[in-house]
Amino acid sequence: MSDVAEAFWETAMEKQVYLKMNPKIVAQVFLGMFAVAPFSQNTILEPNACRQQMQGMAEGLADIFLNGVLLKNEELVISY
Repeated sequence: MSDVAEAFWETAMEKQVYLKMNPKIVAQVFLGMFAVAPFSQNTILEPNACRQQMQGMAEGLADIFLNGVLLKNEELVISY
């Protein structure tokens, strides 16, 4: 499974879809994040969460992985 994920990330990096970095590490982190998701759902979600809530958690994890949590310069809002 990690070989397939690594090949996916490497191809996407070559096509300049994602930043160029070590595709093996990216694949391991990506797969690891979803490997712990079933354990995390008990701490992130309510005990009897519905499918939509679980999908939302998975999409949120993927969004954080793919886009990060830092604001881009143009998104920076300063409030006092």
